[in-house]
Amino acid sequence: MSNRIGPLFPLRLRNLPAARLLSGAVLAATLPLAMAACAGPRPTEEMPSSAEQGGAVEPIAPGEPHPMPAPRTCNAEAAKAALVGKTADTATVERARTQAGGHTVRVLKPGQAITKEYMDGRVNVHVDENNVIVDVGCG
Repeated sequence: MSNRIGPLFPLRLRNLPAARLLSGAVLAATLPLAMAACAGPRPTEEMPSSAEQGGAVEPIAPGEPHPMPAPRTCNAEAAKAALVGKTADTATVERARTQAGGHTVRVLKPGQAITKEYMDGRVNVHVDENNVIVDVGCG
């Protein structure tokens, strides 16, 4: 019987079932990585075109920096004047999003834990304990 475990384990541990199982698991985990490293890039005809991806993309010359995407904007003042004092139902919250020009909206209740990351196109509708809008902001 040949011992194929190799240098991973000292001689006295090579015959233990756990050592054989572990070495098999290491081989099974590294084999897909080795095979992926051998795979070449996909041929161009297999890659979706920019038209198939849903957007027209202008080619960028080599060495030029990629342009930054236009930031999404939010104008909370437009929604604040019309909606403060109204009940925050689904239609009113959606109207706050559209009037402010945001891409997403969230309703923030008193004492609610919120994330602090800033998102320019997000509209924040602040309500009181009675679900009445007290403020509209962006971020």
